[in-house]
Amino acid sequence: MSLTLEATTAAPAGGAAASEILIAAGIAAVYFGITGWVLLRERTGHPTLIGRGAGWLGDKVGLPVWAVIPTFGLLPVWLLAGFGVYWDVPIHMQKGRDAGPLANPSHYPIFLVLLFLACMGVGIMALARSPLPKHTLKLAPGWKVPFSAVLLTIAGFIAVCGFPADDAWHRMFGQDVTEWGPTHVMMIGGAITSPFCMPLLFAEARQVGARFLAGTKGRWLFGYAFSICMLPFAFLMEFDLGLPQFPASTEFIIFGFLMTWVCVATRIWFGGGGALYTLFWWWFAHVFLVLIILPLPGILTIRFMSAIPVAVIVELVALAFGVRRGGARLVPFAVVSGLLAGSLGLWLEWLWAEKFMTIKINGDALPFLLTVGTIAAVGGGLFALWHVRRTLDVAGDDQMEAAGFTIAPTFRRYGLAGFGIFVVLMAIFSQPKAGEPVPVTVSFDHVTAGQEECPGTAERCEAYVTVTFPEEDHAKDAVWFTGYAWQGWRKGIAAADVPKDPIEGVPGVVRTRMLPTGEPGQYRSADPMPMYGGWKSMIRIHEAPRTMMTWVLYMPDDPALKSARGRMIHVTDGQTVESAFEPKMLQRERKDSIPDWVYGVANDVVLSGWLLVLLLFGWCYNRAAGQRREGTRTA
Repeated sequence: MSLTLEATTAAPAGGAAASEILIAAGIAAVYFGITGWVLLRERTGHPTLIGRGAGWLGDKVGLPVWAVIPTFGLLPVWLLAGFGVYWDVPIHMQKGRDAGPLANPSHYPIFLVLLFLACMGVGIMALARSPLPKHTLKLAPGWKVPFSAVLLTIAGFIAVCGFPADDAWHRMFGQDVTEWGPTHVMMIGGAITSPFCMPLLFAEARQVGARFLAGTKGRWLFGYAFSICMLPFAFLMEFDLGLPQFPASTEFIIFGFLMTWVCVATRIWFGGGGALYTLFWWWFAHVFLVLIILPLPGILTIRFMSAIPVAVIVELVALAFGVRRGGARLVPFAVVSGLLAGSLGLWLEWLWAEKFMTIKINGDALPFLLTVGTIAAVGGGLFALWHVRRTLDVAGDDQMEAAGFTIAPTFRRYGLAGFGIFVVLMAIFSQPKAGEPVPVTVSFDHVTAGQEECPGTAERCEAYVTVTFPEEDHAKDAVWFTGYAWQGWRKGIAAADVPKDPIEGVPGVVRTRMLPTGEPGQYRSADPMPMYGGWKSMIRIHEAPRTMMTWVLYMPDDPALKSARGRMIHVTDGQTVESAFEPKMLQRERKDSIPDWVYGVANDVVLSGWLLVLLLFGWCYNRAAGQRREGTRTA
């Protein structure tokens, strides 16, 4: 069979087969069956092997039994889940849709680990026995649980519920191959927000006298707990892999808010060197994700932001304001850290990205991007004040002040302001916008030997691509302007027979810059682009603040897709092509039969629910700290 026929064999574009759903449900039933048995035995006074083991280890190290498993078990869980996700997304970029969810090996560590995460939260509740923190959630007579267990359970179940929701989503809308699909946000988001339970868990354990968290060792462990809250960096993965499907402002907002938050929070609690300790965990996580993927043959790996400027800036600002552990000058420290981290820090990150990362951002777009990034970073600094204050409220002022730690109770009010800044920025700047169609004339040169142009039916055909703007030169001020080809490595094709990425040398993707030729409004790809078989080749342009368009050069006929976008697209030499809204072409599996407003409403429903979950996390911190509305009671 020819390479072309192999490459264009279509995988299913809807939900999973019934047999795969039954297998996944059976695996989940085993997990929850064991967890339910442990829960029943422990709550009826019949200790299990798990309970006895956790109790023994807790006695040895000085932790309450309910804090033992997450303290020692969550980091391996997060690392294994990260391995699955950072394997899965490149597979989709290089090979396209799955033949089914169980046909993709990267899905197994994700599914199994997220099930374990949810079960771990329930397990903590099962082991919740004295000593318990002062403020708990009463689930039943004689059964009270720490709020850290509530937070972890919510995060775990959000992640697990993402799997059936994802299948329903694909059946309704088609397979949107993107990290940022709403149900994908549920799965990934549940896992990467579960670390928010760690500072709360340690604070609740410290409140009941856990000697494991006292003294210098406790200071380092709390520093780890705050630092690991950086795990939402996973939402930057598409930028790290060189195929962002959302505006560049999204990267600046998420990174600015997240890194300022965790660096400021860790620096306040840990003291001198706290932000650098956070930097260590940033590099530890990212280097792990690179090294664990490297042995997999031909899989794309990430190129990530350094985080060095933000960490160093936060340390220097803390020294300038005389911040030790807590103190009275924390508001100016947090605000100035945000201002400098979002401006100078992100500018230095841009310089880093120019040398190290794949996507190159036009310097002319920096004033706008640095502005939104700076506002987000200030929000992150304010949110850090709330996070540290709430954690201190739970741990107990008396114990922490004895260690020389102080932070004013008034800092509690800054959390909502900081979080609100982040939410508003994301709501305004994160959604791509369709611009007015822009025509370009496309020509090809240095085509594969023996061919004048790529006919679409060739065994193999690559060419340098030149585009000419006949009217206004839109590329001049674009945030980025690149050539991109993806999903060219299909089953039945040896990696040696697939064009390689000029940056990483892996099969199935080609990422190249569009360089000016010297002629007005004319640009040529720095590398040849494949236009045959299963490849999807396009020229991408992003105009600030949110406009994202593409000129599709070639896409194969996809028999599994019934929409017009599923038919072959083939541009010929000298043809004039109008731009299309980029997300619709990157996600061509989306069904045309579903009105855009229905898709938009479904997105809003899922994402609004996710926002409520994040607010519920804050509720857990507030309740654990004893805050409640008038007329209600905290157990």
